[in-house]
Amino acid sequence: MTFQELDACIAGSGRRSIASALIAFILEALDDGQDGVDLDNFQGHTHFVRNNVTTVASYLQLHGIIQVLYYRDGAEKRQYESVNNYGRWVKQHYRPSRALIQLHRRD
Repeated sequence: MTFQELDACIAGSGRRSIASALIAFILEALDDGQDGVDLDNFQGHTHFVRNNVTTVASYLQLHGIIQVLYYRDGAEKRQYESVNNYGRWVKQHYRPSRALIQLHRRD
């Protein structure tokens, strides 16, 4: 992936501001040693509408930019799944794809 391809994908999301902010937020978390970010944390910092964020996240996942994982809040140990097996009370967690990591850390 190139930066131009990433930019085209961001533009294609129809919500450039949310897509750009989500990718930046994920990459900053990666730089801070985290594996990704939770939707609740991202939304709390940006105040974007939840439905819009989840729609953009699904689009970015479909295009291989990020990975959307699901977990149930309140469990002793957080267990991530790639499929929503928890129903409507599921929480979302976003991680960068391998392609995004390689683009971010290229030399």
